Amino acid sequence: MRKLFHVLGSCVALLALLLITSAGTGLNATASTQTLAVGPYIIDFSLSQNPPPVDTPLDVTITPHDSNAHLQGDITTEPGLGTDGTSLRFHLSATGEANGTLRTTIHIPVRGAWNIAITLTGSRGQATSQVAVTAAAPGAIPVWLGWLIGASPLVIVAFWIWRQHRYKRALLSKTTASPVASD
Repeated sequence: MRKLFHVLGSCVALLALLLITSAGTGLNATASTQTLAVGPYIIDFSLSQNPPPVDTPLDVTITPHDSNAHLQGDITTEPGLGTDGTSLRFHLSATGEANGTLRTTIHIPVRGAWNIAITLTGSRGQATSQVAVTAAAPGAIPVWLGWLIGASPLVIVAFWIWRQHRYKRALLSKTTASPVASD
């Protein structure tokens, strides 16, 4: 019986670990960084999730390769072909880091193709560049619920093993209690 509780406890601990890590990382959302040339400025453009989910805050970070550029600017999300949406503008703010990093939080309201236009102004003038993204629809069910449903057969299997163990013990106790008659 102790072994069964150890197995059940291990299964529950593994499931809890999977749920915690999947909730923290989002499992299907990964950050992406790409190097872009925005006119005379070379920058690293980072999205907190790629593909970006619809109506979810999305962190955008711009890190210039030249820390003396003293950049400022805006991000504009523009709907692509076949996407019914309106353009939205977000102001980039300096993070105060020595490398001149700019950051903002954007959201994309409609699923489909979008262009993220980066407009930067610095010591070498103003320039614009675009990055194409496809906004993904939100998941049908939350990740934690999917894992809970997917792991539910473990409970059934553990219960079946426990019942088989009890049945085997009952059979063994009957055979030791009543000796077999010999001719």
